[in-house]
Amino acid sequence: MIRFLAAAMIAALALMAVPAVAQIVPEKESLSDLYTGKVYSPYAQRGFPERPLWGDSHLHTALSMDAGLFGNRLPPRDAYRFARGEEVISSTGQRVRLSRPLDWLVIADHSDGMGMVGDIAAGKPELLAYEQAARWNKGLAEGGDAAVQAALDLITTFSQDKMDPEMIALYSPGSKLYKNLWEKVIGDAEAFNDPGRFTAFIGSSGPR
Repeated sequence: MIRFLAAAMIAALALMAVPAVAQIVPEKESLSDLYTGKVYSPYAQRGFPERPLWGDSHLHTALSMDAGLFGNRLPPRDAYRFARGEEVISSTGQRVRLSRPLDWLVIADHSDGMGMVGDIAAGKPELLAYEQAARWNKGLAEGGDAAVQAALDLITTFSQDKMDPEMIALYSPGSKLYKNLWEKVIGDAEAFNDPGRFTAFIGSSGPR
């Protein structure tokens, strides 16, 4: 008897629910103003980048002949610090800082002659043994027009492949000096690489 009454009650509730369900099914016309045909989720069907990452794909430091001769005195470490949003002292002696840090940076110093300009300007003894280096060192040290002429002569000599072969070999891939410098370049990139915050790419440009 109890089972019969329970079954009867369930059947009655089901019959009562049918009209209720029918009442909340809207007609197509009633939805015309509510549904525009676009997806409801704002992230559905998106096919474009939602978080652009800003950076510089080709930066030269004091290690490159062109940048070094034209006044860049900052090494890769300072370039990474600047890119990450830190305050640095520029080549002109002023405090500088980006308004917005970069997300990534590729330091792509020239492979041939990497680091040579700085050593010429500093008067490295091994370099001053070569006539070309001694002449350029003297001009750069004088400053003014003499420095400009020395820089132009150095660039012209390099671009025309007229540098002393032994001297340029010291700063080319395969030499011990170059190997040590390249390892430092890699070490600087690894030191400033911060996954999730800043990416330091290890790069290099061709000889020209």
